[in-house]
Amino acid sequence: MPQTIDIKLECHGALSAQMGGDQIELALAEPHTPASLLSQAAAQWPTATGLLSRTACARGDRLLAPNEALAAGDTIALIPPVSGGSGEPATDVINHHLSPDKLDLDALMAETADDSCGALVVFGGSVRLTNNAREVVSMDYSAYGPLAARTLADIERETLQAFDIQVCRLQHRTGRLTLGEISVYVVVRAVHRRPAFDAASHALEELKARVAVWKNETYADGSSAYLEGTAVPQPERPRDA
Repeated sequence: MPQTIDIKLECHGALSAQMGGDQIELALAEPHTPASLLSQAAAQWPTATGLLSRTACARGDRLLAPNEALAAGDTIALIPPVSGGSGEPATDVINHHLSPDKLDLDALMAETADDSCGALVVFGGSVRLTNNAREVVSMDYSAYGPLAARTLADIERETLQAFDIQVCRLQHRTGRLTLGEISVYVVVRAVHRRPAFDAASHALEELKARVAVWKNETYADGSSAYLEGTAVPQPERPRDA
């Protein structure tokens, strides 16, 4: 007879509200795969159907292909479209790629210092006053720590390989930020300015498209909303396919 296994789901972004909690249980019927999990979850939580159709599954710091096998007792993170991408960051991640505290640009400057470089590009993203003609008072950033940290490290490495630069560092803030507070830094150093500018722009766009961080804006009228995001590229669904 068909076997049912118990799976724990970690819901991130707007899914936590649409599915009724940050952590919920699902009795998963066969086949025991991420694709089946998302289909069965949509049937159980119909209000989340639209978002689940654009959601990826992760186990630990790795995205899962749609047909990978799941096992009883697995904890699966549901990764809806990211708006950078709520698990707590691991200790070694805090203050390196993700931090709940104010980002320290001076520390990043010291960490990336390189006398061989004549070019330094720093991008800082901050919470702005208006978005889509609505007045913003604060922004809550949540992250799935294991995957977000790994992806930030991957983007750093990929950028170093793709451009003639010596340093690429990315750091993202989590938690509630008010107007003007810095949410993200991109720091690139190179011998010459052109590859430094190109690399910084590339790293930022990759961060916004791939990192498991989500933004929930609070407005002057007291309402709030998660920002529309980009579906993360699954192992069998490349982003540029």
